Parts: sequence; structure tokens; C-alpha cells
Amino acid sequence: MKEFGFLQGLDWVSGLILILSIWNLGTFIHVWTILPKRKDSLKQDFLSENNPSIWEEKLSEVLFPIETKLSWMKHLAGISTMLGLLGTVLGISKAFSSLQEAGTVSLDAFAGGIQLALVTTILGLFVAIPSLFGFQFLKHRLLDLEREALSWLKIPPK
Repeated sequence: MKEFGFLQGLDWVSGLILILSIWNLGTFIHVWTILPKRKDSLKQDFLSENNPSIWEEKLSEVLFPIETKLSWMKHLAGISTMLGLLGTVLGISKAFSSLQEAGTVSLDAFAGGIQLALVTTILGLFVAIPSLFGFQFLKHRLLDLEREALSWLKIPPK
């Protein structure tokens, strides 16, 4: 008699990891493409109303939504890692269940669950590692933009 299928295939864990990877890639592309536009917009705003007393507030208002999107990238990378670990635990559990059902120690009975465990671990790390690199890369780009925009108070752009 088969179980519910909760552990069958672990497709739902891999599917969630895939969704997170697409979400993070989309966020990366969105922030990557919007940063130059925000820089140009900030430059025009600065040149049109050069009011130093409100400039830091204006800058924060423009950059805060981008920082929020970036923080999602970091959080989703962590969630991907945890989903990979969940898939590992479920795969190992399935492997031991297969051994118990077989009634004997057999590599064939054990291999399927271990393969699923390793695949979800790899997928989780495959999403998390580039996501963290992308997060750090864009975070530094955003900080560079913020520093440059604050320096306009001392040396206005052309």
C-alpha cells in the first residue's frame, strides 16, 4: 500500500526552488535596469531644484524601494537554502522508508531517496549562491549611486 505521495518525487520542493530562482532573476534584472534610470532621474531632480536641505530625504525616498527589492533577493536566497535542506531531509527519509519496505539492505532501494536528497540540495545551493552574489553586486551599485548623489551637494553634476 502506497503512502499519500507526500514524499513521492519531491517535485514540490524542486518546484518551489525553481519559482524562487525565477523570482530572484527577475528582481536582479529589474534592479539592474532601473538603477541607471534612477540615477538620471535623480540628476535631473537635483539640477532642477538644488535644495540641499531636502536632498537627503529625496534621495532616500527614491532609493528605499530599490533597497526593499534587494532585501527580498537576500531573503529568497536563504529560503532557497532551507528548501534544499528540506529536500535533503525528505529524500533521506524516503530512502530509509524504501529500505524498510524492501525488508533488506539494498543499494537499489536506497539510491532513489538519496538521489532526490542530493538533487534538492544542489538546486537550493544553485539558486542561493548566485542570488547572494547578485544581491551583493547590486547592493554595492546602489551604495555607489547613493554616495555619488550625495557628493553632488559638494560638486554638482554637469
